Amino acid sequence: MPQSPLRQLLSWLKWPIALSLIAWLGYQNREQFERILSGEQEVHWQFLAAAFALCMSSIVLTFFRWYLLVVALDFPFLFRDALRLGFLGYLFNYVAPGAVGGDAVKALVLANEQTSRRAVAVATILLDRILGLLALLMVGAGAALVVSADIEHRAKIVAVLWGGASAGLLGLTVMLSPAARSRPVVALTRLPKVGGLFADLLDAVALYQSRRGVIVLTVLISVVGHFGVISSFYLCALAVSNSQMVPGYVAHLFLIPLAEIVGVIVPLPGGVGALEGAVQKSYEMAGANPQVGFLAAGVYRLTTIVIAIVGAAFYVLQKRRIATLLASASDPDGDVPSADTGSIDDDLAKS
Repeated sequence: MPQSPLRQLLSWLKWPIALSLIAWLGYQNREQFERILSGEQEVHWQFLAAAFALCMSSIVLTFFRWYLLVVALDFPFLFRDALRLGFLGYLFNYVAPGAVGGDAVKALVLANEQTSRRAVAVATILLDRILGLLALLMVGAGAALVVSADIEHRAKIVAVLWGGASAGLLGLTVMLSPAARSRPVVALTRLPKVGGLFADLLDAVALYQSRRGVIVLTVLISVVGHFGVISSFYLCALAVSNSQMVPGYVAHLFLIPLAEIVGVIVPLPGGVGALEGAVQKSYEMAGANPQVGFLAAGVYRLTTIVIAIVGAAFYVLQKRRIATLLASASDPDGDVPSADTGSIDDDLAKS
């Protein structure tokens, strides 16, 4: 359905708000920028190059995770399709018009290409994000076992990480158990209008239950990917400071997951401003220089923007087609599912 004028205005205001927040945080942390510009603080380019390589590899790994989830449902889908749609979605997390986010664009294109079981194909995107979030919480929960006890609010962070990871694992266990196809659930397939959708989703659950190894593999891939992303962030910090000013690697594994979640749930494009502020606070809680945290987050942000530019090449090749799909999504008479299905910026199911 078309968005109301008020909602459209609020959607378009996200970028000015995000940029204003970044400008305010940048002004607060200007001393660290001045140290870089004056040459007082050396930039370690080898760490920056390693951070980019790790971040790019980890993001491609998430595309492979989604590819496995799609092909497990017997869809005709190639890894190059996952790369194409994955980079498109990554780009649109930053430059999406209005409230249309990266996941929504992926859903539109995927639904257009998969003429059968469209809703199930689109649901793989949601499952992909849920598994990514679960793995992120698992990484943080694991680090909680060995992280230093002098981090501020450590007990509360541990409770969030362990509570979230436990709830996620329980939900995944239920999905892969017979309870997911119990009589009350199957009864939903007889509902008018939406019964067919529930039937398709239950068939997808049945396929995943018969291929539990794929789910376990995607969770493991997610864990490895998050280790790569957080390691990339740690290297970004080392690139613009010295090791004495940066929390340890284990502290990053413990604190950065929550900062990433903040970047997800705050409704700003790509979490711009929200992630940087959360990382700055994380460094402060770890007893490190918060200005270094903001600068490290900024360098990491630039790394992800460079990676997002890769998606621009795919967009240029499909510009007219994507514009048509976005127009169809705003047309109540169109036959393409609405793009207003949530995005990485609007839905906690993004990681």
